[in-house]
Amino acid sequence: MEANNLGMTIVTVEDEVIDVVIGDVSVVSTDDVVLGDSIVVGNDDVVLGDSIVVSNDASDSAGSLIGAVADKWEVLYELYKKHSQAIGFSIRKSGLRRADTPGAPERERYFVCSCEGSHGNGKKGEASAGINGQGRKNVVTRCKCKANVRVQMNKEKGVWEVLSHVIEHNHPLTPPQWQHHHRSERKITEAEGDFIEVMTEAMVPATVQYRIAAKRVGGDDLVGHSKRDHINFVHRMKMKAIEGGDASTLMTLLASRQAEDLGFFFRVQFGKDGRLCNVFWWDSMMKEDYLLYHHVLIFDTTYRTNRYNLICGAFVGINNHWSNVMFGFAFLANEKQESFEWLFNVFNESMGTDTVPVTIFTDQDLAMKNAIDEVYKTSRHRLCQWHIQQNAISHFGLLKHDRVFQNAFNKCLNGCYSEVEFETTWRKMISDYGLQNNEWFKRLYGLKEMWSTSLNKEYFSPGILSSQRSESTNHVMGFQATKTTSLTDFYHIYEGTVKRWRDEEERKEFNCIRSTPTSVYPLVDLLQHASQVYTIELFRLFEKEFVVAMGTRAVILSTENSVLLYGVDPPGVSGSTHHVTFDCVNNMVECSCRKFQEMGMLCFHILRVFHMHSVNEIPTRYILRRWTKFAKREVWSRIFPNDMRRAVANGALNWRRCVMTKLYNLIAKCQNDPDARGIVEKLYSTANDEVQQLFKDKMSSEPEPVLDATAVLDSIRSVTKGRSKRKPSSVAKKKRSKKGSNNVASNAEFYTPVPRLI
Repeated sequence: MEANNLGMTIVTVEDEVIDVVIGDVSVVSTDDVVLGDSIVVGNDDVVLGDSIVVSNDASDSAGSLIGAVADKWEVLYELYKKHSQAIGFSIRKSGLRRADTPGAPERERYFVCSCEGSHGNGKKGEASAGINGQGRKNVVTRCKCKANVRVQMNKEKGVWEVLSHVIEHNHPLTPPQWQHHHRSERKITEAEGDFIEVMTEAMVPATVQYRIAAKRVGGDDLVGHSKRDHINFVHRMKMKAIEGGDASTLMTLLASRQAEDLGFFFRVQFGKDGRLCNVFWWDSMMKEDYLLYHHVLIFDTTYRTNRYNLICGAFVGINNHWSNVMFGFAFLANEKQESFEWLFNVFNESMGTDTVPVTIFTDQDLAMKNAIDEVYKTSRHRLCQWHIQQNAISHFGLLKHDRVFQNAFNKCLNGCYSEVEFETTWRKMISDYGLQNNEWFKRLYGLKEMWSTSLNKEYFSPGILSSQRSESTNHVMGFQATKTTSLTDFYHIYEGTVKRWRDEEERKEFNCIRSTPTSVYPLVDLLQHASQVYTIELFRLFEKEFVVAMGTRAVILSTENSVLLYGVDPPGVSGSTHHVTFDCVNNMVECSCRKFQEMGMLCFHILRVFHMHSVNEIPTRYILRRWTKFAKREVWSRIFPNDMRRAVANGALNWRRCVMTKLYNLIAKCQNDPDARGIVEKLYSTANDEVQQLFKDKMSSEPEPVLDATAVLDSIRSVTKGRSKRKPSSVAKKKRSKKGSNNVASNAEFYTPVPRLI
């Protein structure tokens, strides 16, 4: 609180003018200004001295602020801002003066109307619009307005004092309904900044955040800042987060994550110049998931989503709910065999060499195939059929319109049940359409073990035909990430994606524990047992097989002791008989379709035979633990009792909800009473100061982080295709020609065509 020689008392909270009192008259609203013995209620009418300004256009008759004093010049600036708000113009800080000695404190400050001065484009006297419309800006906002306030430090009194105040303006003043557009009226408060930070961490786009803020307060004019201010604030916040370097910040995040999760693992590889090249990480839950569901691994690198054009590689599997589960994530600088070998070796060694996947799905990258052959010698490498189908269309020519040819090709992909059937179908297709000398079809046939399902029936692959699950991972992340997304931002996007997947998994686990699936069909013994053993999603798959089984025809072909051989035909389909061998004594069964070997679930051929022999339960040997409700039971019981972090977080969340409700009710109760509002503001200011000091003391007592990532250099920025459609100017071309071809050489690996298998 400050007083001046005019009898004016200025009440401030955190250097912001709250009340202005002169004489015995008190102004209890920040929208009211009192000078002299008059009170101005609202911004539409202004009283300065003995003059009453009823309209914003009558500012010429307004009184002066000369003589107002305060301990800080910021308080006088806020007072001038209140004056400008009441009149209808915007202000800004202008020049300042210091004493002659170096490092001396400020002694004068100038606050001017935003229309003061003039824009220039390099030539004196020319406006920013330039000649013939060529200039720096297409509008002129400054018109040499002379309205200003000059404040000076009064050394004798030790206060800042308003020495001069020019009131007259040479431009129209702003009507009240448009004053929120003034730059001096736009401000993002600390509370709003905290809310923006929370929404940014939740990956809410800045434009969506602004719409939410406008909806909360009742319109854009009440937000307190513009959409551009909001976007700039988010951008500055992100830049501040990585001001020590994007790569260094990422290393710090990984190290912090490791401190929270002792099972967290990450490995980084640097180039010769010390720049970040490759990085890979997983957390403790990912390793638990891999130990349970490592049988099939999908790895895809078709997505690049950051400003350095690094390749994003996601290791994805399938859990017991038939949903995606993350095993690990990596950024790679290139698609060379050395990079893939480094990544697969690190992944394999960190997870445990004994738990290698049975099947690995990837795209057609040749370097990736060579790396997998080198690291995973016992795993079956499969190619993504979706990529093959898309690539095949460009080689079909006129055949892409031939439905019979397409059906034959698709049958070779995933419609044959045996190698004999595949060879017969392929040879007939090649012969009928004269493709014996087609080089592409020759290469495709040479890789038949990598894409034809008929040649992979003995390898577990849960019915997956492509790397689509890994691509869906990339799509989820790419929905929010762009080519300009930093590594740090992408890490947060990745963490958010994994968290959503795990929340969904926990919800499904809860449903499996608390409920039992129903069926539109009578729950006979086999279905009843399946509903008790399998998760809900897997039970639905089992139910479909069982329903088809009820419509099939089974015929005994031969008997030998207790072993029966059945021929099972699906309803309405001829020439697709499958042979089921059933040992009645030991309940051992095998089908020629080999669905159990491929997917881990009994086919409808076997279920038909079981139903005929009144087998009431699925034999234990045909129940894979990975598909059951209790697949992860030991993990949940081991993790949750020791998960103190979650317990602390839940306690903090409950406290936050409770306190927010109490404070909201208090604010709502006080909003119409000026005295009550003052009490709340005072208590907030005191509490905020104490909390800030508490955190400051705790931070000073905490040891510095062990990781020193200051030496980690960012990867080379890459300007990718599609970044900008603007043609470079002649000046830019000259600058580029002077730099030479060094930049092109450094990024050449990103544009070199990647060798493909097909």
